[in-house]
Amino acid sequence: MANILQVTNPVNDNGRSAINTQTRNLSESQQVHNPVDPNRVVRADGQTGNRAGDAMSEAANAIVDYESNYGAFIKRLGEGQELPRLLEQFFQAENASVLFAGEEAAGPLLEQLFSSLQMNSPEELLAFLQTQMEQQAKFSGTFFDGLRKLLSENRSDSAKEAVLSFLRSYNSMSSGEHTLKQMKALTDDIGRLMFRQFKGEYQDILDDMDWDAPSGQTRGNSAVLNQRLIPFLAGYISKTHDYGPVRSAVMLFIFHSVQYEEGDQDRLAQLFERLMRVRGFDQIFDKEEAYGEFARLMSGREKPENDFADAFSKLIGKGADGAAGLENIQQFYNIMNGMLVNESVYLPLVHLLFPFRFEEEQVMSELWVDPDAGDEDSEGRRIKMLLKFDIRNLGRFDMVLMMENRQVGMQLYVPPSLTERAERISRDVTNIFKKSGLKVDQLMVREKKSDLKVMDVFPEIREKERTINVRV
Repeated sequence: MANILQVTNPVNDNGRSAINTQTRNLSESQQVHNPVDPNRVVRADGQTGNRAGDAMSEAANAIVDYESNYGAFIKRLGEGQELPRLLEQFFQAENASVLFAGEEAAGPLLEQLFSSLQMNSPEELLAFLQTQMEQQAKFSGTFFDGLRKLLSENRSDSAKEAVLSFLRSYNSMSSGEHTLKQMKALTDDIGRLMFRQFKGEYQDILDDMDWDAPSGQTRGNSAVLNQRLIPFLAGYISKTHDYGPVRSAVMLFIFHSVQYEEGDQDRLAQLFERLMRVRGFDQIFDKEEAYGEFARLMSGREKPENDFADAFSKLIGKGADGAAGLENIQQFYNIMNGMLVNESVYLPLVHLLFPFRFEEEQVMSELWVDPDAGDEDSEGRRIKMLLKFDIRNLGRFDMVLMMENRQVGMQLYVPPSLTERAERISRDVTNIFKKSGLKVDQLMVREKKSDLKVMDVFPEIREKERTINVRV
């Protein structure tokens, strides 16, 4: 079967958004072969190569800084640039039908997926966007708005620590099933890489893991991890002195294990009780309503039913299991990993992906939003967003928008074929804003010559000033 999900590398970004005048450039990492470092153990043969057929061949050549989880997040964020293009090709009905041609169970899912993407009116499109936002925005809603207010009104260290501990644990619990899948993939890689004589005992331990455990129910798996699996892996490295890809995978596995254990539902309940004792909590929350909100968070009922998300997640899972052909498995894993960036507590933005069909046009859209982009000098709430979308048969667009006090500044980058119509586009977009009761302070329409990068539009991501440190 042809590898029709394969995409080329995105064009390097040479442009910058004029709305962000104080941008910084990350120096690109340079791979150093076998640096002289007394604190790091390197291979005795001085090689950076890896075993043939090694599933982690790329990771083996990289120097991973496990003391910097935030650095790993920045790297993953940069790698996510190809995600919209992978999805763009996947959501073409003819491609998806070819991919899953031999999988009978995929037929109803494909029908459900593409019927959910068909929009017949602007109102229907707006409702679809709102549903995706409610589905993907984890820290949204009145409860989390109340926690933000509590932090702003009570700046004591004890209050801040109580709120952030609760958020860390909730993030770990709600990401539990994703984390468990990542751990399962790592154990498979480790098993393929370790010496044959250790594989039997290793598999016996793995057989006691419940890889389908629901999020929050971590105690059984945590007991296996802490009492058997992690000690076995530590002993394996100590006995074999295997300091290559196995050790790198084990260290990453331990990091995920800590995050997974932190998401225990009993631990989260204890942190919630502690949160309710914070000074000022009862002035923002009604106790009974707070217990009700917490119960909904624990059960996951705050997420609405979503035909698109359900069908999409099942199809991606089938593709990762090989139902779309062995040659396409890696591409489906890339899609899964790209989606998991939304689970990071380091991401201070709302990130949405929403493909749709409207008036016979197929559109792939990606939206990044900072709902609180203001500073001390801001007169009101400032919202900044980056919208990237591709209209099939027309081209790719980038839009950067800043809104404060119902005043809008916007830059729109259009395909070369539309540059001659820039004046008309500007006039039409201005009229749309005016009909919505917004005043346009600045609106520029320019030719799109390269892709805008998230970290250029939102340079504060690198600064970590509004993030939660979950470093192990």
